[in-house]
Amino acid sequence: MIDPVIKIVSFLIFAAAVALGGALEQTLGAALLLITHVAFLRAQLAPALRMLRRMRWFFLSIAVVYLLFTPGRLLFATWPWGPTYAGLAEGGQRIAALVLIVLAVNLLLRTTERGELISAILWCLWPLAWLGLPRERLAIRIALTLEAVEGVQVIYRRRDTPQTIQPGLRARLARIGATASRLVEQVLLMAETVPLQALEVPQPRTPPPVQWLLPVLLGGMFAYAGW
Repeated sequence: MIDPVIKIVSFLIFAAAVALGGALEQTLGAALLLITHVAFLRAQLAPALRMLRRMRWFFLSIAVVYLLFTPGRLLFATWPWGPTYAGLAEGGQRIAALVLIVLAVNLLLRTTERGELISAILWCLWPLAWLGLPRERLAIRIALTLEAVEGVQVIYRRRDTPQTIQPGLRARLARIGATASRLVEQVLLMAETVPLQALEVPQPRTPPPVQWLLPVLLGGMFAYAGW
C-alpha cells in the first residue's frame, strides 16, 4: 500500500515534469498514467473525462493564442499572417500537460480517502508550523476543495427546467448568464443546507523510508528523459 504522502510528492514531481518538460517527458507521463489507471482505477475515468470536457473551451483558447501569436514559420506560406508550426507545437504541449495533470489529480483522489489525504497534506505542510500558520485549516480546505469540484459539476449538469435553444449571440450570452447565476445560487444553497459532519483525520506519520524510492525513481526517469 503506497503511503498518501508518497502519492502527493509523486504527483508534484509528475506535474512539474510534464508542465516544464517537452514532448518526451509528456510521452513518458502519458505511459505512466495509462499503466497506473489500468492497474488501480479501471473504469473510474468518468470524473476526469467530464472535467476535461468542461475545459474544452479553455483548451481552445490556449490553442488559438499559441497558434496565432507565436512567431515562426507559417503553416500556410501564402498567408501574410496566421498559425505557425512553433505555435502548433507549443500549444499542443501546453494542452497535453493540462490533460495529464487532470488525469493525475483524478488518480490521486480516487485512490486516497479524504482523511488520509488531509493527513498527508498536513505532513507536507509541516514547515508552516514553524511560522505559526494554521496548517490544519489549510490542509482541510485543500482537500475539501478538490472533492467539491465534482459536486459543482453535478450541479452544473442538472437542469431544473428545460431550456429553449435560441440562435444568436445575445441569446447565448443570456443562457451563459442564467447558468452562472443558477450555479452560484445552488452552490450557496448547498453550503447552507449540508449538515456538519465530524471529520476524523489520522495522525500525520512519516512514510516508510523504502517508499521514498518511488518519487526518487519517478524523478530520475523524468530527468533521464529530458537529459
